[in-house]
Amino acid sequence: DELSTGYPRMTIQHVLDVVNAYLYSLSDDGRSEARSARPAKAEESARVLGVGGDLSLGMVVGYEGMEARLNPRDKSVLPRHTGIIGTTGGGKSTTVATLIHRAQLAGIATIVFDVEGEYTHINQPTDQPAMQEALKRRRQRPEGVKDLHIHHLLGRMTRNPRHRPLHRFSLSFSSLSPYALAEILDMSDAQQERFLKAYDVTKLLLEDFGIFPTNEQERRAMMEVDELSTGYPRMTIQHVLDVVNAYLYSLSDDGRSEARSARPAKAASRRRAPVQDDLNLGEEPEEEHAPVSSGPQLFTEFKSSPGRVMARVMAASSRNEISWKALASKLHRLRRLNIFDMGSSESVKYDAMLTPGRVSVIDLSDTDSPQINNLVIADILRGLQERQEASYEKAQRDGGEPTPVLIIIEEAHEFLSASRITQMPVLFEQVARIAKRGRKRWLGLVFVTQLPQHLPNEVLGLLNNFIIHKITDGAVISRMQKTVGSIDEGLWNRVSRLAPGQALVSFSNFTRPLMVAVDPAPVKRLLVD
Repeated sequence: DELSTGYPRMTIQHVLDVVNAYLYSLSDDGRSEARSARPAKAEESARVLGVGGDLSLGMVVGYEGMEARLNPRDKSVLPRHTGIIGTTGGGKSTTVATLIHRAQLAGIATIVFDVEGEYTHINQPTDQPAMQEALKRRRQRPEGVKDLHIHHLLGRMTRNPRHRPLHRFSLSFSSLSPYALAEILDMSDAQQERFLKAYDVTKLLLEDFGIFPTNEQERRAMMEVDELSTGYPRMTIQHVLDVVNAYLYSLSDDGRSEARSARPAKAASRRRAPVQDDLNLGEEPEEEHAPVSSGPQLFTEFKSSPGRVMARVMAASSRNEISWKALASKLHRLRRLNIFDMGSSESVKYDAMLTPGRVSVIDLSDTDSPQINNLVIADILRGLQERQEASYEKAQRDGGEPTPVLIIIEEAHEFLSASRITQMPVLFEQVARIAKRGRKRWLGLVFVTQLPQHLPNEVLGLLNNFIIHKITDGAVISRMQKTVGSIDEGLWNRVSRLAPGQALVSFSNFTRPLMVAVDPAPVKRLLVD
């Protein structure tokens, strides 16, 4: 109790030594020594905290002059995948824009799925006075990214139509997994069952009509198709619609009447040559037995032989006309969007996207549909993964290094919703496969969301890095606290009080989570409602 006694073993000389040290620190010699010691001290602190590297996110709060830095060439950092989370106005978009700018400077190929068109002008320097002033305080200057390419769906607009280079693209129906497609279109169990039946019949007809496979090499490729991750080569949505129309025709009065009249001839044919009938399954009925009718509506190569199409459909017959009509309605609406198979010149150029230092913004602001956005994201993710794996294998063979790739998905909760994750196992498995394989192959994912409560635990479990801006909902903070186990409770208590631009940052290279004032974005960002 220092009100009644002193500190054990302390002498007056001990105190005098400390007073002399303070006097020395205020002298010219002391100030000079302190200045020379600061860089070494800062370097040591940065080394201890693990914040070294060429890519700066901002300033570490509580450490004078220390930047939160990452090594963009460290495979244990960005390819470990990142979540950028926080409520509206907390600074997420500024963080994304800053990350894009720094990644481009580091030679990373960056692809952004931009649902609002916010990043379509980032080739220009920021024109916001507040951002310019903040940059000045950080001794930085407004600066746009170089080599910006904007991509938008054919028939949809972009928020920067005058930009060049500008790329229109359509999707390839044959590259989408039928199972993922069924999930994205929210098909009921009955509709999905009929869709997959029509899909299988379409595959048989593609071979019947000499569309695919056409040779032994393609036949071997056919055997390796994994429909949980991709679609069937050369199949279009209209091929499947033709088969669905054939099923609807088979269930109509005309179709049933035609089937009944064809049965006696078919039975007689079986009595004459049962083996031959099995071998010729799918061929057109003999002309003298073919009844006269309007037949199914066919628009592809299948229209050259409706009898062959109907033979395949009848061999895999199905009932429940209502489900077939509901399926046809969904597929017709999808076809009318005109986003599939609009010509090879309008396909996505994945190799160009993976150019070092290139920024590719996929502008989805004019789709007005989360389903279309999800189709685009699922298709392009798969294509990027395939090209990056090929690039990685080539680099391994040649003794080089593949280009690091960063894929940023805005509004990630709409792509993989917590409320629908149980109905979307194939789509999630595709993303999980990309995340797991990407860690080794220099492909990093960044999920951005203002509604982390709508992001399923399965997705959060794929992430190792987090940039968490202000969150005011205590229940959301509590859930995130359980998911991100590396952050102590004291830091979580500050999340609801973070100022715009401040973030709780936890990266795999940091020895502990840090509070960071994220750098202002030097690029122009469109403000959206």
